[in-house]
Amino acid sequence: MLDNTILVKTAAGRLEIDERKLKIGARQRMVLISINGERTIESIRTQFIAINDISALLDELMGLGLVEIADATLALETGAAAALPDFSPPGSPVAQAVAKPVEKPVAKPVVAAHAAGNDGYVQAREYMSRVLSAKVGLRAFLFTQKVDKSDSAEALRELLPEFRRLLRKSLDASGVAEFSAHAEELLG
Repeated sequence: MLDNTILVKTAAGRLEIDERKLKIGARQRMVLISINGERTIESIRTQFIAINDISALLDELMGLGLVEIADATLALETGAAAALPDFSPPGSPVAQAVAKPVEKPVAKPVVAAHAAGNDGYVQAREYMSRVLSAKVGLRAFLFTQKVDKSDSAEALRELLPEFRRLLRKSLDASGVAEFSAHAEELLG
């Protein structure tokens, strides 16, 4: 991520601060609390100079879905403008690159993108992601991305064996069976 990128807490991040359900580490919690939607990654690095790899902590928080990039297009535009070389003739006033706000694209809600016939699929996808994040944590990060990118109920059904395997790392057989059965029920 660029140093001028601004991060914001997600709803899950705000909930984690209040309820402490994910049991994140003290360093992660301090960094999560410091993210306010106004500070850049560079200022967060400066504040936590004693933490050697702040980027890894930020990546973990993003992987858990606790933070997200506030406005990626503005950060990229600002970074690109700041990196432009100065081609003005010597002695002339230096032109300052000014980042202009870029309209943030409006994302269509996932539920609206999938018609009423796929409500079970959408619920199953969200349920599987939440369960993996809460019960398995970062060990399931890459698989959770596969679940989030799945585009049909059939694709999710194909991921169920791996879903069960990952849950076995953290839960007993009855817990795995319960979560798996609920996911299958949502898929229909």
